[in-house]
Amino acid sequence: MMSPTVLPLADEPIRHLYVHVPFCPTICPFCSFHVLERRSAAVDAYLERLDAELAELADARRLELDTVYLGGGTPSYLRPSEMERLRRSIGHRAGWAGVEATLEVHPSTASPERAAQWAELGFNRLSVGAQSFDDGVLRTLGRPHDADAGRRAVEWCLATGATTSVDIMTAIDGQDLASDLLAAVDLGVDHVSAYTLTIEPGTPFERIGVQVPDERAADALVLTASVLAAAGFERYEVSNHAREGARSVHNRAYWTSAWFAGVGPSASSHLPMRDPRDSSTIAVRSRNADTPAWLEGAAPEWEAVTGRDRLGDAMLCGLRLVDGIDLDELTVMTGLDPRAELAGELAELVGDGLVEIDGAALRPTSAGLLVLDRVAAALL
Repeated sequence: MMSPTVLPLADEPIRHLYVHVPFCPTICPFCSFHVLERRSAAVDAYLERLDAELAELADARRLELDTVYLGGGTPSYLRPSEMERLRRSIGHRAGWAGVEATLEVHPSTASPERAAQWAELGFNRLSVGAQSFDDGVLRTLGRPHDADAGRRAVEWCLATGATTSVDIMTAIDGQDLASDLLAAVDLGVDHVSAYTLTIEPGTPFERIGVQVPDERAADALVLTASVLAAAGFERYEVSNHAREGARSVHNRAYWTSAWFAGVGPSASSHLPMRDPRDSSTIAVRSRNADTPAWLEGAAPEWEAVTGRDRLGDAMLCGLRLVDGIDLDELTVMTGLDPRAELAGELAELVGDGLVEIDGAALRPTSAGLLVLDRVAAALL
């Protein structure tokens, strides 16, 4: 652990803010995120502590936000008065004008009135966690809503005029994936995030032995890209597809290794810092404590990041983008030339047909997008 007080802050603006809201209607058997069942007293304590943390962040950092993202958990589970309080706190402490403001929405929490309030508060991007439009698949996933509730939630969000995205989970045994994807398309959404079901350690799915064969996962990626491309969506990241003008700016910040701050229990940050005792330290990663330690003001855990660390992170995340990585920009970002640092590894991946280098652009090939774990492991 490294205390943030021993490192002077680098005076670079933070343009992206993630807010973790841990409360959930139910805890799904595939979920590994830090989530809690809600109690009114717990929500009140959370909002009070969050405001204090935002004040601390604003005092310590220069915030010039382009994006705000409320994730969880289920941020849409907050009651209208609680959502208004949270929105007011963010605006007061960190600013709000002109930002891409995203709210994750659970279908079971949606209503026409709530959707209208979210839009009135300034959420201009609503991401609906439908996961499937098939009742059997939803039961398999342990979701508390049915397919009709998912459709209605999407329709209510679209009616606000906000950019509306739908999450679809893929590679589920017995799933008609094409039908799920076309259901989202037919509703008129602007963006689809199609994530492969991943069996995380410690989850109920892991304990009962649920498996996702690699071949099924790869076939789902190929089918998703084909169905959505035919419907006019552009694949811009391995799991994300958008109509023109509907790409997620906030998520792109992660994929391009931009600086971001995270607030709330278990939230992570990636921030610039300089250590005069060690010139190799250019940044820190941090992770907040889980509830209830976070409520008590526990300091986050900090880890120093060197230029070489950041190079690896940038490769890991950036190769998820179909457009890939600008190697010249990465050299400026890290102080290291990846063409020299990773010459052997890159040559091998090019030879295997998994990446291609065109001038300063390093991109995954179609084959590479199917085995990104292998590509990333070779470059770390």
